[in-house]
Formats: sequence, C-alpha cells, structure tokens
Amino acid sequence: MKWLIDEMFSHAVAESLRDRGHDAVALIEIEMQGAPDEVVFERAVKDQRVVVTENFADLAALVEGRQANEEPCTAVVFIRKSSFPAGGALPAHLAEHLNKWAEDNPDPYEGLHWP
Repeated sequence: MKWLIDEMFSHAVAESLRDRGHDAVALIEIEMQGAPDEVVFERAVKDQRVVVTENFADLAALVEGRQANEEPCTAVVFIRKSSFPAGGALPAHLAEHLNKWAEDNPDPYEGLHWP
C-alpha cells in the first residue's frame, strides 16, 4: 500500500512500513512539514497515497468537501496516538497496526477510515 504519514508522527513510522514492504513516505522526508492541509491532501491524491493522520477535523472536512463536489479523493486513516504505547515504541506498533489494516483492506475506498 502507498502511505503518506502526517507530520504528527515520526518518520520512523514510514521506515517501519517500508520494512514491511509498503511504499511509505513521511511529510518530513518529502520536505512538506508545515504545509497546509489542502496542499498535503492534494499531494496524497496526486500520488494515490493513503493519508495517516491524527487531524480528524481538518482532513474530514477536506474529504467530505471533495466528495460532495465529486472531486478526486483518497483514503484517510485516522489514528489516536493515545491508543498506542508512548515514546519509542509508537512507530513500530503503529506500523504493525497499519500493516494489518492494509492486509484487511487491500483496496480501501476513498474516504474516512478508523482502523
């Protein structure tokens, strides 16, 4: 699966996903940290990447707006960091969770997902 990891998560999540065979990039790796949500989302749509974020309010509004206007969209997976171990264990646990989700959803629909 192709992933775009939002900046609230360490680039180690993308590295761990790549170790599991995924095509994953973190915003910091493509020098997009601090970019507006609209720009990040457009990049994900263009590159056909699933966005992984904790930013529900803004990304949900972007998805719903695009779908309402029948514009190109992508899947967005919402994660709560508080659901995972803190500190250095987060990237590996999150990557494993996303890997399992990808196995269960090999062709995710465009829209909002709560794995």
